[in-house]
Amino acid sequence: MTAARRLVVAAVIEHEGRILAAQRATPTELAGLWEFPGGKVEAGESAREALVREIREELGCEVRVGAEVLHPDGLWPINERLGMRVFHVGCADALPAVGSEHRAVRWCLPDELPGLDWLPADIAVAARLAEPAGHANSGIPRSPVAILNPVAKGYPRAVELLSAGAARRGWPMPVVLETSRQDFGGGQAESALSMGADLVIVGGGDGTVRAVAERLRGTGVEMAIIPLGTANIFARNLGLSPRRLEAAVEVAMDASGRPLDLGVARFRTAAVPTQASRDHLFLVLAGLGHDAETVLATRPDLKRRLGWAAYFESGVRHLVRPPVRMMIAVDGRPAHARAVWSFLVGNAGRIPLGIEIFPEARLDDGLLRTMEARVMHLWQWIPVAWVGLRRRADSPVLVHGVARRLVIEPEEPTALQLDGDVFGPVVHLEIDVDPRALMVRCPESLRKDI
Repeated sequence: MTAARRLVVAAVIEHEGRILAAQRATPTELAGLWEFPGGKVEAGESAREALVREIREELGCEVRVGAEVLHPDGLWPINERLGMRVFHVGCADALPAVGSEHRAVRWCLPDELPGLDWLPADIAVAARLAEPAGHANSGIPRSPVAILNPVAKGYPRAVELLSAGAARRGWPMPVVLETSRQDFGGGQAESALSMGADLVIVGGGDGTVRAVAERLRGTGVEMAIIPLGTANIFARNLGLSPRRLEAAVEVAMDASGRPLDLGVARFRTAAVPTQASRDHLFLVLAGLGHDAETVLATRPDLKRRLGWAAYFESGVRHLVRPPVRMMIAVDGRPAHARAVWSFLVGNAGRIPLGIEIFPEARLDDGLLRTMEARVMHLWQWIPVAWVGLRRRADSPVLVHGVARRLVIEPEEPTALQLDGDVFGPVVHLEIDVDPRALMVRCPESLRKDI
C-alpha cells in the first residue's frame, strides 16, 4: 500500500498585478533556484492556516488566502512523499521582505514567470500562472458585486462587514445591488455579469440565492452566500449560519470556489398545459404534493415571527390529507404508479433542524436523491416524527432512491415547491441534474464533505 503524501502549501503572493518569486538561499543544492514560498502543513492545521503561518515566518508579513490554483489530480506533485496545494494570496499589511531562507524576492508580471530558474515542483505552477486563464481566478477580485435583500434583518450588518472586509484586504468595495419585490435577484445578477463581475456575493434567503444562481449557472463566475433569509437551507448545507454573519463574510471573501451540482425543473401547469416552462433551478429540494401545499399554506405572520419553524404549523394541518397519485419514470425506465403524501427530489442532504433527509447526498456527485413519503394514515406519522428527532430520514414509510432524470405526471394538478418557492399546480414535471454547473465559495472544512 502506498503511503499518503505529506502536504505542502505554496503562496502565489500578488500585488498590483505582479506575483512574488523568492530565490532560495538554502539548502546548498537548491540555492539560487526560485520558488513560490510556503512549507509543510503541521498536524492539526488546515492548508490555509499553514500557509499564513509559513509566510509570516519566512517573509515577515500577514496575508489573506484566496482561491486555490487547482491541479487536475488534486495535488501538485513534488515527489513520492510530498504533494502540494497552491493558493493565490494577497498582502494584508506590509509587503514581504527578504528572510533568512531567501537571497532575494522579485515581483514579476505573469508572463515573466517562465523565464526564471524554478524549483522543479514549481515549474508547472509558473507555467499555469503565465496562461491568461491561469491568473484570472486569483481570489482577489477586480470587480466584486454584492446582491443584497435590503429588507432582510441582517442587511445593515452585512454591508458593514463587506465594507470592512474589503478595506482590510485591499479589495475594491463591492458594488451593492439591492433586490426588490419585483426582482428577487435575477435581474441584479444579469447586471453584475454585464459589469464584468468576477465574484457575486448574495445576501438573502433561499429564493434570492436561487434567482442569482439561475443567472450564474454555467458562467464560471463565483458565487458566495451571506445567509439573511428565513430558512437559509442551502447556506446551512454549506455550513453557513445566519447567526454567524462574520464567518460567512470571511468565507465569501477568502474561500476557494468549488463547482457544485444544480437541480433543474421544467413543468407544464394546469393553466397552460401544452407549454413547458423555462428551466427553474433548485439547489436543495424539490417537492411535489402535500410538501408543496404545506409551504403554500404557511401563514406569513408566523413565518415572520418564527422563521422556518412556521412550516410545522402548516404541516400539522396537512397530515391527514389523502395521498397524491402520480406516475414516476426514473432515468428513462418505464413509469410506475405511486400514491404518496409527497415526492421529494434532493440535490443536498439537510433541511432545518439538521435533519438529514438524504444522508448520502453530495453536492458534486452528479446525482439526485429521491424520497417517496408513503404516509397513508395518521398513525404512520409517529415513526416519521421519531425519524425527525433522530435527524435521520430512514423510516419504512420513507422510500429512498437515486436518479439523474425524472418524469412525473400527477393524476390531478398538484403544487410544486423548489427550495421553498411554490409553482403550479403542475400537470407534468421533468427534473434533471446539471453537474458542477455553479461555482460556489465553500468553507475549507467542507472541502471533501459536501
